Amino acid sequence: MNKVPITEQDKLNFNSVIENTLQKPEQAEAMAKILYNLALRLNAVPQNFMSEFTRLIERGLVEESKTILPKALNEISTTVLSLAEEDLSRSYTTGQLSKIFGVSISTINNWIDANRFVGFSRAAKNKQARISESTIWVSPTGEKIPVSEVAKLYQTNQQKMQLQHEPTKYERVRYLVEMIKFYEERYRGTFEEVIKEKGDPSMTEDFQWSREGKEWRAFLQEIEYD
Repeated sequence: MNKVPITEQDKLNFNSVIENTLQKPEQAEAMAKILYNLALRLNAVPQNFMSEFTRLIERGLVEESKTILPKALNEISTTVLSLAEEDLSRSYTTGQLSKIFGVSISTINNWIDANRFVGFSRAAKNKQARISESTIWVSPTGEKIPVSEVAKLYQTNQQKMQLQHEPTKYERVRYLVEMIKFYEERYRGTFEEVIKEKGDPSMTEDFQWSREGKEWRAFLQEIEYD
């Protein structure tokens, strides 16, 4: 069966239904149960509140429901909506993803096993995984980011490194200065100041800081010894 397109207005209407439902506790609980079970079957239940939500439903904790239920329904509805959207996008292998995220293939596989790619699971053991760019990736801090955004960042950084012709020494130095200035403005400080706050880019799970921090450091080292 082919999936039907989901428009931006459809998303707004769906979110409106969720917001209205949250004003009615009994309806909210019923919808949360249904969406939870659907997401569970698709191996897509957000891990950060699974135990809280199941405890709430099983024991009917009235006081806790005031804080847990809204969070649970919003989280699950977001997950289900992302799974329901029409998928006409490209997909990536684990090897391609390792380059995009700047991590090893084993790390990508660990993320798959830990459900960090929402709703994705391997069709069969040892079968090559292909993950759609519309898939939501859960960062170490819990932020939900479409794979397409990570890929776009990777492509942008790659383009920065590609010069139209073999640069002269002057052009290369000017390029290095511009890129160092770009990162100082992006992170609002010098490399030394930022590294104190975010840590060594070679030892972080923050894919963006890992990639950009390493690049920034390389630019500084190159211009220092040029």
